[in-house]
Amino acid sequence: MSQLARKEQQPCIVIVGGGAGGLELATRLGRQLGAGRQARIVLVDGSPTHIWKPLLHEVATGALNTGEDEVNYFAHAYRNGYEFELGYMQTLDRQQRRIRLAPVCDEQGEQLAPERDIGYDWLVLAVGAEANDFGTPGVREHCLFLNTPADAERLRKQLLALTFRASAHPDGVQPVRVSIVGGGATGVELAAEMHHTVCELHHYGARLSPADFSLSIIEGASRILATAPEALSHYATEELQKRNIGVLANSLVQRVSADAIELADGRRVASDLCVWAAGVKAPAWLAALDGLPVNKVNQLAVDTRLQTADSRVLAIGDCAAAPDGEGGRPLAATAQVAHQQARYLARELPRRLRGESSLPFVFKPQGMMVSLGKNKAVGSLAAVVGPKRNYHVEGRSAKLIYVSLYRMHQAAVHGWLLAALLFIGDKLRGVARPTLKLH
Repeated sequence: MSQLARKEQQPCIVIVGGGAGGLELATRLGRQLGAGRQARIVLVDGSPTHIWKPLLHEVATGALNTGEDEVNYFAHAYRNGYEFELGYMQTLDRQQRRIRLAPVCDEQGEQLAPERDIGYDWLVLAVGAEANDFGTPGVREHCLFLNTPADAERLRKQLLALTFRASAHPDGVQPVRVSIVGGGATGVELAAEMHHTVCELHHYGARLSPADFSLSIIEGASRILATAPEALSHYATEELQKRNIGVLANSLVQRVSADAIELADGRRVASDLCVWAAGVKAPAWLAALDGLPVNKVNQLAVDTRLQTADSRVLAIGDCAAAPDGEGGRPLAATAQVAHQQARYLARELPRRLRGESSLPFVFKPQGMMVSLGKNKAVGSLAAVVGPKRNYHVEGRSAKLIYVSLYRMHQAAVHGWLLAALLFIGDKLRGVARPTLKLH
């Protein structure tokens, strides 16, 4: 086991997890503190690249090419004043203030790097979340998930294979049946993007037509997008139904088999492909992290300053059960929460390095935006009209706002100039390449 060298003259801030919150925090701290050698900033992740998680539904349908849109941590760290360590965190020693990384192995299982310890002065956990199957029988065996780029790529390949097999059947085109369990933003966006993908494949010459593609969203609540304003939910439902996407509300899944989803009321939804998007939980290993308290879905309990039971260990994003104000309900596991928490800690950690008192984190609701395919979206505008107003935007104008969220993420990670160049590059590539990744 190796110990990474500490630069004792510099305080060290270690961030575990390079998702939306972790990468933005590392970038901001790297520019503020790392570049001027005021502190050592270390980002740890088990993958060498980053893709913005809200876009995974586009990766899963081939609308987004990860090879062109992902961020390489090593190169990004070099340009932004922080260090990157490849590896998965496995243990925490709060007394010694160090974390241990698991060995790094290649695809054949050959060890590339041994276990390593990294010392810290402040530790920020931003490890995200994973699918929550709620113990439903058959989910792990028969469903696909959409938590990581690898999940998205697996889903994309299976969808392409399924559509090709149906088109090439000797008895003519065979219907394809896809079910998505979960009517939240992920499930709704994936359903709309899948429908668009089938339309594009048919445009490119595939024999499978949209009429041969049966797609259903199964939701346990009384409506999809249950946490959104009711008008927004109704608009999304109508748009999906216009595309012959079935919306099965008040439908609890009892079991999943190889070819069907069995509901609690006895109905059976035949499926050639099932995607589980019904909920998330934090990684189970957080529950055994040197005595730090977690809730029932493994999220670390933090206070209004995003501190765990150990003031030197903080948590942000989906892995943190952060209250909405003192004594408030836990904040939802969304990208906008992680983004605001990252910006907060980018201001607060330099204050703590200087020994100044910290201020509490205050979440400012920005509404929500949900994509409904290539040219449409729907969302609420809490950031514009105030969180207590039930005002929503829909159609092409909403889609423009939705797309701008990704561009803002790029600006936070790369700066506005590079983000503008990336936008121009995307437009130029769009002229010369197919609208879908077909291989």
